[in-house]
Amino acid sequence: VQLAVDTPRVSKSQTLSALSWFFVAVGVIVFFAALWTGYDPKLVWGAYYTNFLFFAGLAAGGVMTSVIVQIVRAVWCVPVRRIGEAHASFLPYVFFLFLGTYFGKEYLFPWATAPMPGREWWMQPNFVYLRFAILFFLLFYALHRYVSWSLRSDVGFCRENASNKELWKGFGYKTLTSGWKGSEEEIPELQRKMSIFAPVIVVLYAVVWTLFATEMICGMDTIWFSNMFGGFEFLGNIYMAWAAIAVIAAVLARHHEGFSREVKPRQLWDLGMLTFGFCMLWGYTFFSQFLPQWYSNMPEETQWLILRTREMPWMSLGWLTFACAFIIPFITLLSEDIKRVPGAFAVVASIVWLGLWMERYVVVMAQLSPSEIPFGPVEVSIFLGMLGVYLLCLQSFFNRYPFMTVSHPQAQGETSSW
Repeated sequence: VQLAVDTPRVSKSQTLSALSWFFVAVGVIVFFAALWTGYDPKLVWGAYYTNFLFFAGLAAGGVMTSVIVQIVRAVWCVPVRRIGEAHASFLPYVFFLFLGTYFGKEYLFPWATAPMPGREWWMQPNFVYLRFAILFFLLFYALHRYVSWSLRSDVGFCRENASNKELWKGFGYKTLTSGWKGSEEEIPELQRKMSIFAPVIVVLYAVVWTLFATEMICGMDTIWFSNMFGGFEFLGNIYMAWAAIAVIAAVLARHHEGFSREVKPRQLWDLGMLTFGFCMLWGYTFFSQFLPQWYSNMPEETQWLILRTREMPWMSLGWLTFACAFIIPFITLLSEDIKRVPGAFAVVASIVWLGLWMERYVVVMAQLSPSEIPFGPVEVSIFLGMLGVYLLCLQSFFNRYPFMTVSHPQAQGETSSW
């Protein structure tokens, strides 16, 4: 713990920062240029919405991993739970990216231009966006508040115990630890708050994301619906978050001496087990909605599935998505060795990322362009733009705060206080 307190925070990579800013610039320029020059606006907004769904899910799912391990008292995760908390830095941008979809709503949602049968008053565009702006604000505020308690605990502990106290004298640290009463009093109290609030966040997250997936993803088709789709999406967010944490942990361990000393094969193995577990959950929820709709053979349900699984050109991409998100990680993560080798595990986790991005792409773009797969420079550029913002947020977070939860009772070898 003392090593983590005294080790400088993770320095920003100038190369990665420059590359991230380049990605942001490319994404912004290509997005507006495509709209300005007459590229099909439906496809431009479809690419925007696809990537919003992916990165919004990743940000919320990332913080939820820390919430989950707080509830279950996971001993192994002290060195890596800060990676999940780092995703809170991206949530404000997710909120504004969501608001941005309002300007393309008529290209994305049929209910934006015509009443939705059976839900005319409920699915009025301004009402839809107002309620989800409120719901997302509440969810993101709750996630941010939870992470701020964890950071207050760590920064306060570092300000007390660091050999070089100059590291923690900035204005932001003083504000975060305003009224600090000392580690012995503050840390147990903050842990109690986090433990009480964590189950509330889980319920809030499940409810908000289920409503969002049902109304603003299923709602892209006025006929198709699935009672399992909300659970499928919010589990998928956490699934991709575990994969992302594995990749980030492998990268940080390679470039940061303090982090490399804390992250052992045991942490990678546990991350691998969780990724494997959520892989099975994702597959279970997939089949739980796929099979009943398929054998019921009701046109209002099967037409959505047929487009993505039985008709070209989407059939090939649909089954490739399933292979990347389920078949490949399921088979490879059965191996204990792969879960313990950072490079091999990072490759598998990256395949999971690809599969879950393609899942969003197939869900959204097949609805907007059923006769062809519109994948080109515009789609790639918009993805890179949001990826650039994501990377800049994470770099800034790790450059400001302790790279691990140094004050956590488990880091101190204690459990009674929380």
